[in-house]
Amino acid sequence: MAITVRNATALAVAHRRTVRSVAVRPAARSATRKMVIRASAEPASTPVNENLQKVQTAATEAWTWMKTRWEATEDSEKPAVVAIVIGVVIAQIAIGATIDVVDRIPVVSTILKLLGLGVTGYYIFKLTTDPVERDAVKSSVTGFLEKVTGDDK
Repeated sequence: MAITVRNATALAVAHRRTVRSVAVRPAARSATRKMVIRASAEPASTPVNENLQKVQTAATEAWTWMKTRWEATEDSEKPAVVAIVIGVVIAQIAIGATIDVVDRIPVVSTILKLLGLGVTGYYIFKLTTDPVERDAVKSSVTGFLEKVTGDDK
């Protein structure tokens, strides 16, 4: 049972003198629900679990690919590889900081955005409208990917 008082003056009056009759109302009762829990030997297959498995599989495959490439690298070249990776990370940090500083300049950021949209639109138009250009880009990209992955066919 909960005692409710309608306003602060009634509370003050109740403290000053003995009150024999106080408005009392029962507390609101929550509805009871019955829940049935069932256990099974195998976990239910959910899209989240499937996506998690796909990500874990892709990460494992990437790790094994990197591991085999690292083991295939000669010992004399390993310091150069580490230096290149560290250089790339430092360059990315420096480029990000530079872009943040330039982006804070009001007029320059707007001009650069418009320039980027214009150049992107020009190259998309140029590369998608000419079939010869499309084939050249496709062969260039596949050649680059073959060089990077070492899958020369």
